[in-house]
Amino acid sequence: MTESSFDKVKKLMKIIGGKAIIVEDEKPAFVIINVDEYLDFEDTKNSIGSEMALLDKINRDINVWKNKQRDREISQMEKDFIEDKAKKRLIEIV
Repeated sequence: MTESSFDKVKKLMKIIGGKAIIVEDEKPAFVIINVDEYLDFEDTKNSIGSEMALLDKINRDINVWKNKQRDREISQMEKDFIEDKAKKRLIEIV
């Protein structure tokens, strides 16, 4: 492609919105977009990655909290069971 042809392609891309897909062997091979759109895409992609990492951390923290709650409930149930057993013995003795 000569420089003048490339200039024509750039001009056309500006008119139609600055996006083009290059097809090779009947399959999409490349996408051409303007730099501003690419940078916006990268920012969005990074933001999504950060959000996913934050969601993963939140989910891990929730699981830790749930496990602690379950352990506390089990511990309380064991205490209640022991107290009930002690009360029954006291009643049997009296």
